[in-house]
Amino acid sequence: MGVLKWRERQGSRHSQSSDHIKGLIQTSRDERQTSAPEAAGNGSRELLEETLKGPKPYPNIVLPIGGGFWIDGQDQNEYEPTASSGAGSWNNKIETDDTAKAYRRYYMGREHFNFIGTDDQLGPVLLSVKSESLASQEQTRLLLRLRTGTTHELVPSTCATSAPHHMAKLLNDQLTITKLSPVLSCKASELIAAYDEHVLVSHFKFGVLYQKYGQTSEEELFSNQHTSPAFDQFLQLLGQRIQLKDHKGYRGGLDTQFGQTGDEAVYQVFKDREIIFHVSSLLPYTEHDPQQLQRKRHIGNDIVAIVFQESNTPFTPDMIASHFLHAYIIVQVIEPNTPNVRYKVSVTARDDVPFFGPTLPNPAVFRHGPELKQFLLTKLVNAENACYKAHKFAKLELRTRTSLLHSLCEELKDKTKDFLGYNGDGSGSSTSGLNTELTKSAASSSSSSECGNGTISGAGSRFIDTVRKALIARVKTQTLTNAEANNNILGGLSKKTSSCSADGSIPTFGRTLSKGSKKSSPSSPISSPDTHPVHRTSSGASRVAMSESDSSSLNSVELDGLGMAGAVDSDTGLESMSSAETPSGKPCSLCCDAQNNDSRVEGLRQDVTRLKCDKLELLRQNVSCQHEIKRLREKELVLQSELTSASKEILRLRELLKNYTTNPNASTI
Repeated sequence: MGVLKWRERQGSRHSQSSDHIKGLIQTSRDERQTSAPEAAGNGSRELLEETLKGPKPYPNIVLPIGGGFWIDGQDQNEYEPTASSGAGSWNNKIETDDTAKAYRRYYMGREHFNFIGTDDQLGPVLLSVKSESLASQEQTRLLLRLRTGTTHELVPSTCATSAPHHMAKLLNDQLTITKLSPVLSCKASELIAAYDEHVLVSHFKFGVLYQKYGQTSEEELFSNQHTSPAFDQFLQLLGQRIQLKDHKGYRGGLDTQFGQTGDEAVYQVFKDREIIFHVSSLLPYTEHDPQQLQRKRHIGNDIVAIVFQESNTPFTPDMIASHFLHAYIIVQVIEPNTPNVRYKVSVTARDDVPFFGPTLPNPAVFRHGPELKQFLLTKLVNAENACYKAHKFAKLELRTRTSLLHSLCEELKDKTKDFLGYNGDGSGSSTSGLNTELTKSAASSSSSSECGNGTISGAGSRFIDTVRKALIARVKTQTLTNAEANNNILGGLSKKTSSCSADGSIPTFGRTLSKGSKKSSPSSPISSPDTHPVHRTSSGASRVAMSESDSSSLNSVELDGLGMAGAVDSDTGLESMSSAETPSGKPCSLCCDAQNNDSRVEGLRQDVTRLKCDKLELLRQNVSCQHEIKRLREKELVLQSELTSASKEILRLRELLKNYTTNPNASTI
């Protein structure tokens, strides 16, 4: 039957109406006018009042003057269900996105590959690839996830090249990415399936409004305190009435503890989906509040609503001001409270909401029974799924999908690095990378400590400064090369020789250290414990263990400069040189360097000790914070209990005040 365009429909159905009504209804969509909510409300009221002045029967739905809505089932004047209105004439199918279940259905538990990357224009990219054989032909199943949506295709293996980014471009030619990285993680499939299925909704909440004859404004709809037996019979058809205080399932924002949203609601489980109805007459009624905000704040935040009409009266979709309500299902009861009770159904929705099934039969009249229940529940679920594709909800969905996909790709990237033991630069031992990671870790610890306790901030700050100093010193010690160390030693020896020659004294070198005693590590700032301090050698901040040939070369150069080659043992290495054996009164540069290294090592030891103390202090303060959090939670429970008691007392006092107001002459004892 399709979606009916109201312009021509309304003109043909109400040819006997006044010229004024025709002019209001037959305004073309190209001539729509935007008005303020107040003007729209007044316009809808005037439109309904003019419609009520016309001849009967009235249309179930009268579209606004400015348009913006489509209707279905409006041009059917029959009130008797035909054979085509029974079960089987419409498809009782929930319209869902099958792409959301494709990964769990075709990929999980089977051999496949996942690839991630970032496109310059389309952002994060996640591709799943799986080879399979269908009808004796090799096929490649591709599942491409972008922030704009997910695409699932089955392509011949001859079209899918070995490069994954080429496969991705088969599904979206706007991609400019040139490389995709594989995902290696044991938990990757579960994370990807959870992302794909986040669009599947299993909890629904719908509004139910009661419209009496002649009601033309939302204030009148929300202010109905008393309903009819026909409405109660219809609610019994939709679902079962539950006591909210005993309800354990989906509550749809209703209060199940303190009764602030009423005592009862209508609840139904339909095809593994939980549905709760916000019935206007079951929500609390507030006196002296014409807008009934306690009711509207629930129904106005629903996306789809049912309008139950107890008699033939018109309804216009813009009479309820709401940013969320996008679709209405109008149900008009025919011959209520009789064995021949029937219901005429019409549908209206905003223009940007696509058509949703099941299609209304012709005529759209149902008898009271399970067929009507199946039709309405299916129509309601499909209506909400279709409303998510409207412009307003599509923008929110795009924002949510972009954030979730970015977080998923980053998490998969981190898990792949952890699985491969990757430390950030591939080496796993880079000092600069270690410095950066430790600095970030320390900064994070300091930040979290500042949030938890103000006294922890000082210890965290000292921890950062100490780590930074230690790392800077370590980097400096490892940047000196052997050649630079040799040059420094040569310069120091040359200066020493010159000073000794000027004073007329001759240095003496003794063989006090053998080859096997060279145990100092090139990168260690502390000498071996079995080596006497006077025999300790150093160059700058690191010790460089020189070979025997290097020592001989240095000795030869030194002796040639002194002209005293016969007075020195040619086998003596640089390590055998001692400041105690030098007759010169001037200090030796090598010994000064050794003393500087000793002081630096002692400073590092003190820093390590201070770090340990700071760590213990942080642990102690962490335990204190945990105890404080536990105490605050217990206090919170006590306050909640007191609040509950206070609420009950307030309700009791309100009841007493109400009784006193209704009977002011009653005397108190």
